[in-house]
Order: sequence, then structure tokens, then C-alpha cells
Amino acid sequence: MKVKLAAIALIVIGVGSVLLVVVGPTFGASSSSKYDTAVVTTGSISSTASATGTIAASTVYGLKFGSTPDIVSTTATTSGTGGSVTSNSNSNSNSSATLIWPVQTVSVTVGQTVTKGAVLATADSTAAQLALASAEATLASAQSKLTTDSAGPTALTKAQAKNQLSQASTAYSQAKANKTNTNAQNALKLSQAQAAVTAAESGGDPTAIANAESNLSSVQLSVNQSNQQAAQQVTNASLSYQAAKLQYQSQTAPASTATIQADQAAVAAAQVTVNADQAAVTGATITAPADGLIIAVNVLPNVNAPSGYAVEESVGPMVANCSFAESDIAKLKIGQTASVSISGATSSAVAGTLTQIVPVASSSGGSSSVATYAVTVTLTSPPDTVLAGMSATVTVTTASVDNVLRVPATALEGSASSGYEVLVVDGDSTTATPVTVGLVTTSYAEIQSGLTEGETVVTGTTSTRSSTSNTSSTNVDIQSLTGGSGAGGPGFAP
Repeated sequence: MKVKLAAIALIVIGVGSVLLVVVGPTFGASSSSKYDTAVVTTGSISSTASATGTIAASTVYGLKFGSTPDIVSTTATTSGTGGSVTSNSNSNSNSSATLIWPVQTVSVTVGQTVTKGAVLATADSTAAQLALASAEATLASAQSKLTTDSAGPTALTKAQAKNQLSQASTAYSQAKANKTNTNAQNALKLSQAQAAVTAAESGGDPTAIANAESNLSSVQLSVNQSNQQAAQQVTNASLSYQAAKLQYQSQTAPASTATIQADQAAVAAAQVTVNADQAAVTGATITAPADGLIIAVNVLPNVNAPSGYAVEESVGPMVANCSFAESDIAKLKIGQTASVSISGATSSAVAGTLTQIVPVASSSGGSSSVATYAVTVTLTSPPDTVLAGMSATVTVTTASVDNVLRVPATALEGSASSGYEVLVVDGDSTTATPVTVGLVTTSYAEIQSGLTEGETVVTGTTSTRSSTSNTSSTNVDIQSLTGGSGAGGPGFAP
């Protein structure tokens, strides 16, 4: 009997020793541990990035009488500042900008939706029509001159120029002939006066000699003057003839390239003025440039329109302008889907598409700040309750896979460099199994190889210190496989 009792005691002690070996490393004193597990499933995995922003219309038009629509603001940008771009451009011509526009009718109110081409307001166009008539007259004159210069001189012009040249040539020839005759006559007079002096000297009469010499002096003076006058007439006739030849060349030659170009420039400038004035006449009726919402009406009937915009219209689609942190911007791509939460307009998220990423930071990151980048998401069929200026939270799907094996991300152990593995639960034991992963998010990890659907994997452990206090390892979301703190509980293997 003593031997049997001793044997039983040894068996009990041995079992106790075994139990301590198995449970000791897991439980330790009065505490116990248990696994959190999850089942390998097939489903979708999505990675997202989020940011807050503001709802805006993609374009706001400013409408004036006598001009084409101005873009007051637009989400399209080529700058690095991001967000919307505001423009104060004025498409009025100088003439239409100075016109007075007496408002006749106003057909819309703030908050009214309109369709493209709808008449919004009208004004008296009398002043614009007068300006157009004057511009058209100037254009006609410029076109006439261009036509005349391009065609070259007419036959009548050429005939007149030739006649003037012939007359000048005849006058020049006549002047030269007159000079020759005058010179000959003067030479004869001078010869006769000299002969009279010689005859007087032969007679020896002092009085006759003195009279003859005096007459010779008078004739010489007269001859000199007459010859000079004849020579001057030839010179004048020659100059007139040269001028006539130049004039003939000018009147019969085609217009120069410079003249044609100047005429063409004058026509182009006149046409621009006509186009602007015609647009001003047409602009006496303001119409909606697109389907949209009227956001401002600044005119009244029977009152002259102000110099600013008479009507402003916002045009869709609506967009969400937001700023993403530098850590997310590399993941964003044009065309990615987004979900936009607008608590002030709807309880349901509105679908959208990422349509613009400004590649220059809109805020600089310093020692205490993070650089952000402006991003625009275009909303897809938002409800009418979505209005510009509302706050929005934008969540962009940066990556996604469908119909793949997945496990909670907390099941992964290891790293990208050393490889990953998971603990697969097999009855009361676990096996470290290497896996190949694809897309990994904070929630799920895609399993490309190593596991099959339906297997159970460990996602963490929970330590129970007392009946009222539990401590868990990080990232544990699922309760343990089994309960209890006694020896031999399932899932605990050396």
C-alpha cells in the first residue's frame, strides 16, 4: 500500500511538473493569456487618404451689359498656389466700357437655377448702336483705301500724270530755246554798240565818243540781265521737269509694300472695333453662358447699370478644394475615386473623382508644420443641398484590390525586408507560416500566398490579470479563441 501511494504521489508530482512546463511561460503566477484570432476571408481591401476642405462651384461667371462673360473664379489653375483662381479680367472694349446702359428688364433672382441661353436681363442699346454705325463707317473707308492701293493707279491717273510730264518737258525745251535766242540777240546788240564806239572814235568827236561809250555800257548791263534771266528760266524749267518725272513715277507705280501693310493694319484695327461694338449691341441682352445658379443680381429695371457685374452665375460641377499632407500626396493620382462627406448638406457621402493636383506646396513645411498640397475633387451628381462654401471631408481611395484573401493587418509579423509570417491556429497549437503579402492597410493585409480561405490566424494576445481587469497587446481587435485560465486550454502550445 505504501508503495502504491508513493507511486500515485510521484504521478501527481509529474503531472504537475508537466503542467508547469506547458502553462508557466504563458500564464506566470496568477495571470493568464489567451489568443485573439480571425478567419482568413475573401474580400476587398482599400487604402485611403483624407483631408478637409471647402465646397465650391467649378466656375463663377461675371456678366455685364455690352461684354462677353468674364470668369470671376475657377478651380482650374496653372499656378502653384492651388485652390481657385480669381480673375478681374474685363472683356469690354474701350467704347462699350464707357457706354451708359439703361436697364429695361431683370428676369432672375438670387438662388434661381437657369439654363444655358436663358435671358437674365436687358438694357437699351441705342448708344451701342450709334457707336457701331461709326465704327462700320471707319471700316468701310479703310477697306476702300486698301482696295484702291492694291489695284494700283487707274488709266485716268496715268494719263493725267503723263500729260503733266509732257507739259513740263515742253516748258523745259522752250526755256532752253528762249535762252539761245536771247543770247544771240544780246550778242548782236552788244556788237552794234561796240561798232558805234569804234565809229565815234574814228570821227574824233569827244561828245560822240562819250555818247557811244555810255550806250555801250547800258547795252552791256541790259545784255547781262537778259542772259541771266534766260538762264534762270532754263534752271526753273529743268527743276519743274525733274519734279514732273518723279511725280509721274509716283502716280503710275503700284503702292509700296509698306503702304499695303499700313492699309491692312488700319482695316484690321477697324474690324476689331466693329466686332467689339457689335458684341456690345448683342450684349444689351445678358444670357446665361451655361446651366447654373444665380448668386448675385446687382441691377434694377429703369436704372442705369453699374460699372461692375450686373449678374453673377455659378456653374457646375461642384468641387471640393482641399489640402493633403505631404505624406499622402505621392499616393494621389488624377482619376482616383473619392468619397466626400458634407455634413451641412447630406447625411450620405457624395461620390467624386480627383481631377487636379497642384504639384507645388500651398503651405511650406517647417520645423513645426507639414507641407500641404492643393487637390480638387469633382463631385458626381451632388444633391441640390450642396452649396458653395460648405465644409467637406474628402477621402480618396489611393489603392484597392477585390476578391483577394485577406487577414487583419495585426496578424502580420516581420517586415518587408525580412519577410512576413502569421501564426496559424491548428486545434490547440499554432504554426508560424510564411506569407507573401500585397496591399497592406491599417485594417487588412492582402495574402497572395501561404494561406487558404477559412484558416484561423492569431491577431494578438490578451492577458487577464484578475476577474475585473484585462490588458491586451497592441492592435488587438478580436476576442480570444477560448476562455478560462485553467491548464490545458486550447491554443496554447510550447
